[in-house]
Amino acid sequence: RSLESQVAVLLPSLYAVRPIEDFPKHVLPLVIGLVGGDKAHYTEVDLASGDFRVLVDPEPPPLAALAEARRAHMHQHPFLHHFLTSIDRAARMTSDFLTRTEYHRLDLYGEFFRNLTVQDQLTVVITDGLQSPAAAVAVDRDRRSFSENDRRLLDLLRPHLRTARTNAVAFSRALAGIGNLQPMSRLDRLTTRQLEILELIAQGKTNDQIALELTISAGTVRKHVEHILQRLQTQTRTAAAVLMLTGRNSTDQIGRASCRERV
Repeated sequence: RSLESQVAVLLPSLYAVRPIEDFPKHVLPLVIGLVGGDKAHYTEVDLASGDFRVLVDPEPPPLAALAEARRAHMHQHPFLHHFLTSIDRAARMTSDFLTRTEYHRLDLYGEFFRNLTVQDQLTVVITDGLQSPAAAVAVDRDRRSFSENDRRLLDLLRPHLRTARTNAVAFSRALAGIGNLQPMSRLDRLTTRQLEILELIAQGKTNDQIALELTISAGTVRKHVEHILQRLQTQTRTAAAVLMLTGRNSTDQIGRASCRERV
């Protein structure tokens, strides 16, 4: 198939309406399926403060322990410097900036990427100009093997990723604009998995205890909790648990949500 037709197959799924917090975990498997790689990640960078957040799929086991090394050395990332100082938004490979030897000399590699067996990355920015936060999608491989066809695929997908993200941001703002929702309505925003986790939070369980009970990683639980607080527009686990308990008094929310996508 042509490169254009390979991209076209993804568009119905890509353009399905969803809030921005669900956007990365939906998009990253699509990108891996299109380009091929060991894992993909979605990154947002606040251009004013330099703060960033990253979601990796699939999440490698060593990642959580490497958070400090990533924060300490991310300024060495050639993609970050390029995209923050240029209007260029085309897909770029590690080899566009560094030879293998130069890459291996970076503290970023020695302290971070080496532990994740990342030898090559293909990255594309999916926001425009100086829009903040700047967002990018990247694919990792354990060897230098990205081709010009891979680059072309990601460049073809870029305008669709940009539009789908814009749609997700608009949808989330619309949800946030619905004021004074009752607990029942707020809980309807959650997926089945998020409701399960919130039920366990309401029981007073920690992230580690929830991870053990649901057979998922503590990092995954932490991400779910972040999304739960965002969707419920609450600041603390306690406030979210109160909404759960209030809503449960009226009906069984998990039963009502059983037909939703399990995350």
